Amino acid sequence: MSISISAKAQNETLDQKLSATQFSIFCALFFVIFYNSSFFETVFALVDYSTLRGFIFIANISLVLWLFTSIIISLITLPYIVKTIFPIVFITASIVAYFMDAYGVVIHRLMIQNVAETDFSETRDLFNMSLVLYVVALGLLPALLILKIKISYEEFKTECWRKTKFIAIAFIGCLALIMSMSMDYASFFRNHKNIRQMANPLNFIYAGLSYAATSNKIIEVKPIENDAAINSFGKYLAKPTLFILVVGETARADHFGINGYKRDTTPLIAQQNIINFPKVTSCGTETAVSVPCMFSALGRSGYSDSKAKSQEGLLDVINHAGISVLWRDNNSSCKGTCNRIAFEDMQRLQIPNICNDRECFDEILLHFLDEKITAENGSKVIVLHQKGSHGPDYFYRYPDDKEVFTPVCKTNQLQNCTTEEVINAYDNTIRYTDYFLNSTIEWLKTKSSQYNTSLLYLSDHGESLGENGLYLHGMPYALAPKEQKQVPLFLWLSDDYAKANAINTECLKQNNTLAYSHDNLFHTVLGMLNIQTQIYNPDLDIVKPCRTSMGN
Repeated sequence: MSISISAKAQNETLDQKLSATQFSIFCALFFVIFYNSSFFETVFALVDYSTLRGFIFIANISLVLWLFTSIIISLITLPYIVKTIFPIVFITASIVAYFMDAYGVVIHRLMIQNVAETDFSETRDLFNMSLVLYVVALGLLPALLILKIKISYEEFKTECWRKTKFIAIAFIGCLALIMSMSMDYASFFRNHKNIRQMANPLNFIYAGLSYAATSNKIIEVKPIENDAAINSFGKYLAKPTLFILVVGETARADHFGINGYKRDTTPLIAQQNIINFPKVTSCGTETAVSVPCMFSALGRSGYSDSKAKSQEGLLDVINHAGISVLWRDNNSSCKGTCNRIAFEDMQRLQIPNICNDRECFDEILLHFLDEKITAENGSKVIVLHQKGSHGPDYFYRYPDDKEVFTPVCKTNQLQNCTTEEVINAYDNTIRYTDYFLNSTIEWLKTKSSQYNTSLLYLSDHGESLGENGLYLHGMPYALAPKEQKQVPLFLWLSDDYAKANAINTECLKQNNTLAYSHDNLFHTVLGMLNIQTQIYNPDLDIVKPCRTSMGN
């Protein structure tokens, strides 16, 4: 008899249903407890919890996070779709939790955009067993549990009223909690704005909706000028120009030997007659922002993704002036900046000693380049987009025989390596970039009889290597550390190019202590190519002050 009663009780337990409100409350509590360790670690590090007021504030903010998460969960707890949406939310939240816990990243709209525009090869670089464990434990298992939970709903009007009443009570509760410690909240979030972008899953839900709202618009690309042409000075040069623009990836200025770094990471380009600029800041902290921004005429202060996508950029202007442009890519595309010019994807070629089963090293960007410049006469611009120092698996970015600094971190789980191992692996990527840039300069020298040759190197953004617990890049610009924003920039000008264009290289070297940014690229390149147009701003041309009247 007792056995049958027990079995009956178990069946009744399995058949019990949660109301939509109960589900929202329990689900939100689960998220707050298990997916927000980075959020609470940061809060505990910033608030003195040893004091009574600090302890109460932490308890207060925890309750606010729970209530606000409950509101959002309640809005998407709807009949017929709940069992589809929530498994996706749990799996995504588990991935977000891993990257916040492992690398200290925060999730915002631009980070979502960067992820959306990343190709498979870059995504593959981030996979590891820790990520798999996060996805299984915090993603798949809760998703399976959700499929088994039974949720009861009232008739439409009753359910709407119940949901509205719950949301109103939860919202009033949030408001009351915040108002009870308004001064603490005002001070805390004024000084630590990025905290709100660490609340999981609220962060990626908001960022995802924000990105979706702007990414699906049909955008008409318009010219930014209709007058681009080679100026009178450029028309009478004895030889055409061959200009190479190297777009670096994830290179930070303070790890370049030519910028005073303690290690000699740039021994080869240091021997070239370069003009180095050690004080340069990027437009963004992720490729999806920095690359379109640096090739636009908007400047960082005027930049937005929608504006940049709705107008032509630097390469279009060069093309309009009659100079052929080629973009060679060993990265995850040009982010729209090369959509209207010749493009070559080099990263999946199978060239012995340069490529392997996983990827190609940056030397691939020079492969068969001779053939590209003999196809037609006239001046040419070639953009080489590096894989550079893209992490977290820095050890894949260079050939084994270019490994100089040891021991190195041989995993993409940087938090499991020592600081020395991470920095060694990263510095090897800079050393290999030095080798690649030197090879490019030496290649240009072989073309000096045909062309006036020059090269400009500029990285898209920097990288955090564990400073203050941060790794990689992509922090909101206002909050990003200098390591993610300070980038290397240098010029190499052949003697013939400098003489023909009336450029005083010693003057440039004297000006190299001035502060520059990605904003200078657009106008500097136009000036170096002798392109006249109304959108050219000579005040932002780095080279302009060091050209004689002949070169104006």
